[in-house]
Amino acid sequence: MGLVRRRGEGWTWTGVAPRAYASGAERHVLVGAADGARDVELRYFRIPAGGASALEAHAHEHAILILHGRAEVLLGERTERAGPGDAVFVSSGETHRLSALGDEPLGFLCTALVDRGRPATPGSRPG
Repeated sequence: MGLVRRRGEGWTWTGVAPRAYASGAERHVLVGAADGARDVELRYFRIPAGGASALEAHAHEHAILILHGRAEVLLGERTERAGPGDAVFVSSGETHRLSALGDEPLGFLCTALVDRGRPATPGSRPG
């Protein structure tokens, strides 16, 4: 059965408790297995100014939409800058990390597979 997840104050959602993530970041699972999703999750990440997501590579792809703040995006061996409204695609097996630039936190939506396995460390075979 479908659902509508209501946005609360700031970048929060009703019924969603943020969970700690890499370097002081928060992960909010907006839609996931607990909601009946079988294939895909929708997550919001908030990375504090100066922080970064985990450096990882894995078998599943990501689609990312930057909502607020500015980012340096590592994709494989190259980096690019991204800001509000920019979309980022991370290929399967590609090493990646998003780092918050400037004095503002970085916030983005990210898709992932519900059954995705564990991230691989860069340089190892994605799992």
